[in-house]
Amino acid sequence: MKHESITVRILGRDYPLLVQSSDVATIYGVAENVNQRMQAFKEKHPEQPDLVAAVFAAMELSEELLGIKETSNVLLNAIDREADNLDRELMKALKNSAPSES
Repeated sequence: MKHESITVRILGRDYPLLVQSSDVATIYGVAENVNQRMQAFKEKHPEQPDLVAAVFAAMELSEELLGIKETSNVLLNAIDREADNLDRELMKALKNSAPSES
């Protein structure tokens, strides 16, 4: 796979990265998201060092990810239950529509 060198800027500091070419746009988006969250923290708490902003941004992102995973699991379980119900209904319909033996 082809790799590409890019530079992302977070809180005014450049970070050179080597990423797969297919991931360049995603990495820029991720870096922008992290930068925005850290900037927001720094605006509210300018006295805090950048490392503290990074930790809080990481915790915020992790909390979001855990919530999304939980929601995803709930939805997947609901889909599984509905698929099981549909399968049972289909089996009943097929059994009832089978030609009777004479």
